[in-house]
Amino acid sequence: HIKWDEEDGELKYHIIEPKLNPETEAVLERIQEIMERSFDITLSELEGGEADGYLAEKIDMIVDKYNLSLSEKQREIVRYYTKRDFAGLGKLQPLMNDTEVEDISCDGIDIPVYAYHRNPKFGSVKTSIEWDDPEELDKFVMKLAQRCGKSISVSSPLLDGSLPDGSRVQATLATDIARKGSNFTIRRFTEDPLTPVHMMDFETENAQMYSYLWTLVEHGKSILVCGTTGAGKTSQLNSLSLFIRPEKKIVSIEDTPELRLPHDHWVPEVARSGFGSSAEGSGEVSMDNLLKESLRQRPEYIIVGEVRGEEAYILFQQMATGHTGLSTIHADSLDMLMDRLTTQPIDLSPSLIETLDLVMLIKRIRRDGNYIRRVTGLYEVLGYDKRKGIDENKVFGWNPENDEYRVENKSILLKDIADTSGREYGDLKEELKNKQHVMNYMQEEQIKHYRDVGDVIGRYYTDPQSVLEKIGETFNSREEEIEIEDA
Repeated sequence: HIKWDEEDGELKYHIIEPKLNPETEAVLERIQEIMERSFDITLSELEGGEADGYLAEKIDMIVDKYNLSLSEKQREIVRYYTKRDFAGLGKLQPLMNDTEVEDISCDGIDIPVYAYHRNPKFGSVKTSIEWDDPEELDKFVMKLAQRCGKSISVSSPLLDGSLPDGSRVQATLATDIARKGSNFTIRRFTEDPLTPVHMMDFETENAQMYSYLWTLVEHGKSILVCGTTGAGKTSQLNSLSLFIRPEKKIVSIEDTPELRLPHDHWVPEVARSGFGSSAEGSGEVSMDNLLKESLRQRPEYIIVGEVRGEEAYILFQQMATGHTGLSTIHADSLDMLMDRLTTQPIDLSPSLIETLDLVMLIKRIRRDGNYIRRVTGLYEVLGYDKRKGIDENKVFGWNPENDEYRVENKSILLKDIADTSGREYGDLKEELKNKQHVMNYMQEEQIKHYRDVGDVIGRYYTDPQSVLEKIGETFNSREEEIEIEDA
């Protein structure tokens, strides 16, 4: 779908659909017109798998009743467009079907729709979809609101809702506040999230870094992923969560349902905006509410999609009581992170900041004409002082000159893990190597799906020797060894 456009001089996402000749298009329009008058169910009921059968039956009935002449190929084309327009989101549906698309944005009339591709090599790409009729775009935004179970109008022109598949929608109806016409953004819900193997393929991290992160997550260390918009924070959060032991109780709290975990003992919860035309309607359930209530579920791991305000304070309080916290925050440096954590609306005390074990800093960087995502630093949090700032130990860093990762300092967290578990440093180093071999093996075999990755990690927890025997030949590592800080 994505190829170089000579005329525009840039990459473009071209939608490929069955071609409509004038004859088939005329029949399609007539069939759809008849169907609109004769529907005996609501559109929302067509979201499930029964849509194909229902629509095909309706089309066949109309063709027979009105003696319409259609070849089998034409009939298939009519079925495609009818399902697309009635059960789907019209001309936007091909983008909704593409599992590689993370976000879809329309900024107004006569502006190409943009798709944000999960592969950082592409990033935000123009598509061949465009609305040139203001009335048609207004109707589409109203259709989005209907699919979200909400209403939108000139008096209440803002929409914040979720589609039946879990995708989050934010839209504005054309008024004086939307100068280019109606606009919308759809944050896609994906059934197939990025995993550590995807990250290694993209060179966002390497196997050695993941062996270190795996060990921290396994031993209940709290991690905060920091980065700017589009840096891949949520994907990192999902990847880290795959390292949690299968038997551990997990509660995740998100604004938009994006996390996908293979764990049976996982309780996913999603904040809900209020009922009515605006987000301020009654019945709102905020992330703060969900986070407070999560304590009663006795979770061992609490995952928060993104912390912005009071939920950050609540999460750090729970981390202080012994729960492991994994989350993301919008910040592009350690200094900005500390500013956000220590000022309103979060305003954490130094003692609460010290409950955090590791900060992962990830950036979206333009390099050689393409965008790449790189973890530029893994920082162990040793302490925090209001005057001196954060006391950190940078274990891994990224060298922009050769685009390589390097071990910068001995790990203090690994020392703590060895000491508290009563293990010899040599044994822990050996385990890190074994985990690195497992990560290399999954990349070599392209074991990518989150359930398959989770299965390998789960089997390693229950019987590491059998997994290592299956791997067989040891993967030689070029990376230097992670050193553990001496006592």
